[in-house]
Amino acid sequence: MSGNAATFSEATVADRIRQITADMTPAEQKVSRILFASAMVAGLETVASLAERAGVSGPTVIRLTSKLGFDSYIDFQRVLRHEMEERSNSPLSLYSRTRGAPTGNLLAKSRDVFASAMRQSFDRMSPGEYNGVIDTLCDLKLRIYLAGGRFTQLVAQMIYLHLFQMRPGVRMIQAGLQTRDDQLLELGPKSALMMFDFRRYQSDSVSLARAAHDRGAKILLVTDPWESPIAEYADHVLTVDVTSPSPYDSMVPAFALAEALIAEVMPRLGPDAVKRIEDLEVLRTGFEWRDVAAPAPAKSTNKKSRAVKGKSGPKKRK
Repeated sequence: MSGNAATFSEATVADRIRQITADMTPAEQKVSRILFASAMVAGLETVASLAERAGVSGPTVIRLTSKLGFDSYIDFQRVLRHEMEERSNSPLSLYSRTRGAPTGNLLAKSRDVFASAMRQSFDRMSPGEYNGVIDTLCDLKLRIYLAGGRFTQLVAQMIYLHLFQMRPGVRMIQAGLQTRDDQLLELGPKSALMMFDFRRYQSDSVSLARAAHDRGAKILLVTDPWESPIAEYADHVLTVDVTSPSPYDSMVPAFALAEALIAEVMPRLGPDAVKRIEDLEVLRTGFEWRDVAAPAPAKSTNKKSRAVKGKSGPKKRK
């Protein structure tokens, strides 16, 4: 189990399952697969029903919930129901919660909320999942695709722009001349799709991930603590907090994670990344604006340079 006891007790059910995966029996792993495949909804069924779906005994289900830190199956379901409610929250429902609440010093409150959200996100992140994402992004044998949702597309684009500078074979999937699903045409076993999907999860993003998974691509998911249904198909999942002082989910921890990933990828790719960036800088020469009023570069005063220049010029007529 990774992290301290306090962090474990504050984690979502999905996070807890991932933290104890190495300690699970094969039968318990069957139960966890059913939970993920149903986006945790199967956990709201009776013990007997969940056990039957997983093909295990009732005591196996109870043992698993105990390993997850719950005193009883009822306690396990209570937490799941709360997570389901949080998962379905919209800006309107979040606004209705806080309407009329005293605002106070919103600047200081925002500072504290964002700082706490980033700390919690990084503290509960699984090193194994994080390193798995880094390994995939640095695998030059793979073509990397990135896609996001309404707001998370911005995070995906940020990572795309950096990865494009550091390695070849990077593509951003977005609306344009082609539909998003058409852009999966060249995606296959030698590809990886990095998806960003936060509540309320987009059905077209889930379908996109499922199609990529069916074509043999690796799936990397960045999502909120309650986890997008894309987690069912994902090889690696990173969750970040979305707590915000406004009715809208915060993207601050997601952008912080993006910065952390970029910081890891650059040194891992090493000289190849540096060479690619150098080539890009050369390519940009002549395309970047320069103030015409700025003084021109000083001519060389080196005598040898002038002599060489003279030799290369046209010969004088005799």
